[in-house]
Formats: sequence, C-alpha cells, structure tokens
Amino acid sequence: MAGNTLRYLPLAFATILASFTAWASIPPPPVNQYLGIPDIRFKQMTSHTCLGCHGDPANAVAPVKTGYLPDRHHLRIDTPIGEYSASPYPEKSPDGKHKCLTCHLLDWVTDSSQPAGGVFRFSKNRDCMTCHTQKENQRGELIATVHHLTDSAQQANCHVCHGSLIDNPNDDHRIPDPASYPDDEESHYDISLTTPWPGAGFYNSRVQLRSALEASFSYKLDIPFSPTEEQIRKKEQAEAQINYILENFDPPIGETGRRMGNCAYCHFSGTDDVTGKSININYVNHHGTGVGQPGSGSVHGCGLCHQPYVPPDFTIRGCERCHGISSLHSIEYDANGDGIVVGEEEPYFGHIGNPKNCDGCHKNSQNEMVAISMDFPFASTAVIPGISGINETSITANSQTRLILTGSGFIDTPVSERVESGERSTWLRLIRIDGTTIDISPDLLSATHMEVALPADLESGSYSLAVAKSGGAFDTSLISTTINFLIKPDVTIDGIACSANIITITGSAFGGHLNSEGSGTAVTTGADLKACAVNSWTDSKIIADCSSGIGDSIQVDGVFGTATADVECGTATSSHDQPNWWSIWSWWASWSWSIR
Repeated sequence: MAGNTLRYLPLAFATILASFTAWASIPPPPVNQYLGIPDIRFKQMTSHTCLGCHGDPANAVAPVKTGYLPDRHHLRIDTPIGEYSASPYPEKSPDGKHKCLTCHLLDWVTDSSQPAGGVFRFSKNRDCMTCHTQKENQRGELIATVHHLTDSAQQANCHVCHGSLIDNPNDDHRIPDPASYPDDEESHYDISLTTPWPGAGFYNSRVQLRSALEASFSYKLDIPFSPTEEQIRKKEQAEAQINYILENFDPPIGETGRRMGNCAYCHFSGTDDVTGKSININYVNHHGTGVGQPGSGSVHGCGLCHQPYVPPDFTIRGCERCHGISSLHSIEYDANGDGIVVGEEEPYFGHIGNPKNCDGCHKNSQNEMVAISMDFPFASTAVIPGISGINETSITANSQTRLILTGSGFIDTPVSERVESGERSTWLRLIRIDGTTIDISPDLLSATHMEVALPADLESGSYSLAVAKSGGAFDTSLISTTINFLIKPDVTIDGIACSANIITITGSAFGGHLNSEGSGTAVTTGADLKACAVNSWTDSKIIADCSSGIGDSIQVDGVFGTATADVECGTATSSHDQPNWWSIWSWWASWSWSIR
C-alpha cells in the first residue's frame, strides 16, 4: 500500500495561505512560475542539474517530473531504438531494440589470474550528458537543449510534456487567420486594437506599422487589375481599418510598468519572488529550446513558429501555432486555494481570472477598454489543471495503490447557470510510451485534491501521468503538465529445475543482464550467496552454472529487484572435479552470451 506522505513537486504549494500574494510577483514581470515548466533556459547542464528535476521526487525543483532514473531507463530494455534515441551505442543491438550494451560499456581489465588474461567489468559511468548531449554552435553558444531533441519534440507532440498549456503546432486547433479563411468570416477575425501583439515592444515608426498592417491585410488589398465591386469594397474596408489602427494604436502603460496589449506585459525577464529563479524573456526561452534553430539537429525550421511572409513581430498568428485560443483562454492558477471563478480571481495568476489580465493582452488603445464579459464564449471554458504534489511516482506491478494528488483547478467553480461543475468530469490519465491512454475515475475529488485507486492489473512500464478534464474551448479535453510515473515489474521465481550443476530458473521481470562485476545482475546460491555463472538470461528464463555447488536457495538479482526461492537439487559437482577446459569453456560461454 502506498504511503500517504505527499512528495511535493516544486513551484506550487498544496496548502496556500491567505497571505499568499506576499509570496508572489504582484504585479509581474516576471510571471509567477506556478503552472507548467519554468520560463528558464536549461543550459550548461550537468548530471547534478539533471537529477535536480529527474532524480529524487521529494527534492525535484521543476514540475517535469521524476521517477527514479535507472528504473525508467531499464524499462526501455527490448523496446525499439527510435530515430532520435539518446542511446550511445545503438550498433551493439542485434535486433534494433535497447539492450544493456546499447547504453552501458564493458571495460576490459587485465587480470593474469583469469583464463583469458583479464575480465570485462561493468563501467559505472552514469553521467547523464554522456548520452543526452546539448548542441552548441561554432561559437560555443547553446542552440539546443536535450529536451527538444527527443522523439516527441521532433514529432511536434508538445502535449507529452506541456499538457494543454500549449497547443500542438500541427494539430487541428483553431487559428483565426484571415489569410487561411478569406471567404469564411466566421472562421477568422482581422487584426484590430484588441488583438494581442507579440514581442517585447512595438514598432518605432508609423511607417513600419503601416507596412506590417498592409502585409497582414494583403488578402484584401491585393486585388486584380479588373476587380469586382465586392473586392473593391473589401479593399476600402481594409484601408479604413488600417488607418483607424494607425490613428488609435497607442497602448497605455499599465501597473506592471510596461505597455499593455502584448505578451511581454507580463511575460518578461526578471527574478521570480517565490523561487528566486532568474526568468527569461519569451524569445530567449523559445530560441533556447533549439526547435527550428539551424545546426541544432532539429527537423523543424523557423517556419514552425514564424510565417515567412508576415512580420513576426506584428502578427499573433505565428504564436497561435502553439498558443491558440483553446490554450490561452484556459490558463488560470488558484491563488487562494478555494476554487477558480473566471473573472473573480487575484490578478496576474493566469489569463482569465481577472479583468486586469484581459487588459494586459488586449488593451492596445488609450481610448478602448476591454472588459471581461460572462457572455464571452471563452469565459465559460474549463481551466487547465495543475499538479503540485503526489504521494507516489513509482509502484510495483500487481499491487493495489492509492494515489493522492494535490494541485489547482481539478474542478471548476461555476460562473453562471449555463456552466455547472457537475457537467464536467475529471479523471486521472496514464499515457504509455506508444501514446495509448488509460483513464481512471477518482474516488475523491475537489478543486485542489484528488484520490485515485489504481487497479492492480496495470502493465509494467514507463508512463506519463496527468490530471485531465472535459469542458475546454470547442469541446476539447484539458490535461495538466505530465509527471513521469513508473510501474516496475514484479520480480518472481516461478520454477527451478536442475541438471547436475546446471540450473534453469523460470519466472518474470528478470530484465536485462550484464555478466560483469558490479552490474547488479547475478544469480547466487546458498546462505553465503555464491555466484553462479550465467549461460543465458532472458526476461523469463535464466540458465546458470552453479559449479561451486547448489545450496538450499537461489537468489536472482535483476535490474528491477531481487527474488529468492528454495531449491532441492542436491549438491552439484564442485568445480575442481571438472577438467580445466571446462572452467575456461564455461567462462567463455558466459562472457560471449553477455555481449550478444
């Protein structure tokens, strides 16, 4: 049974005091780092910094999450080596699947006492950066982190780590781009004084601004030599709209000290008051991932985010490739721990909790005020849940476990008679490596607390765990950022058969094997744990030579644990009764099998 002590994941608290705002950047920048992955650049990584997030769950410092690393890696044994795998020695696999030797080295150690004049010993080099390398350009500047060169990142499957806080760039989420839907006005809206403007600043001159606007309205302005009356009408309409924006575009200075109407009003560089972390401006974070950067090894180019024919500092459409309506209008943190009411929350903890948040993005005019409305379609969307604590991140298969999660936004507080929390469901989602999902309903649920009984028949493996809920914009489901969750196989010995000094062990979850000193995989016998030479080893069957004698018990040490069983095979012939060639052949057979 799982323990009930919560292991707190960082940058959020399970219990929030009434005086919470004293522990926050009010107003930003920078944005408080309570939801998602911190707005920092993961550079100059070492094994020590890797383990800060991926090591001990109780002490991790970023919510990307955990799971004991050796177990996560060992669960990849006999799974396919992907195109972007970090496995350093894929050529050592006979079948294209991960083996012990595709990650671990065997070092030859000279030893005159051994029949072959030496032995292979397990190399204990476990430096993360040996396999997960960062990319630098010729000037030594970091151009790609290890996170965005993975299979998921190369497939632009951002949800795997980020959840619904961003949109996958190549999915079918709605981007209201007029150029894409020129004849369907219900599917787009034009650039206006209420359209957020990305970037850290604004155009320095009206000439630059007019050029950018004309590029964005080109689908209306570029009419044929002999236009129709409708084309002339639309061109005149676009010209009038451009002139109106030019005359009125003068974003006011807000209480953050920055101009309203763009992402950088809140998302700017600074020091997070809660964690003390130095937070980067947006373009530093985005370019620092390596996605689309020349020479990074990424399959993506600049076009993943930037539209080549529209000024990227003006149009919001490029940003909406990953930050669309469905994600931006669902982000809110429960600063007071009493549930989220859209429009009535503390300012600067999300996008839809307070009218000040709306102004930060949409108020691009001194004369135009954008007020939140309960009738606005996005005001009734569910908020993206966030996980701040979980009592277990690793369990053993065939065991009944009760997970306890704390966080924010697990259920929504109703904002009108149209929207009731009872109409929306929330569940726990487990995502396998192959992308298939398992959804489990909770036993207990509140806005900040969830308890789930995991079924005992879940298959062993490495999962991503998230809280999911229905009710997002356009009837989408929303999921939190994910936590690495492990179900370790249960090591068992089901049967033992003996033939002289050869012993055959059947069971389950033996895992991979390296027949080398210090590898942690071995077969031993008797109370004194004498080692047996392994002739063959699979996940369910081991054949070993216990030439020193078979005791009354056999112990199998596997990568996922240890199993012991009693045995009644009698005493085998000792090694000194065998001819000398026998010991040499036995050693050679064992070693050659280990490197196959």
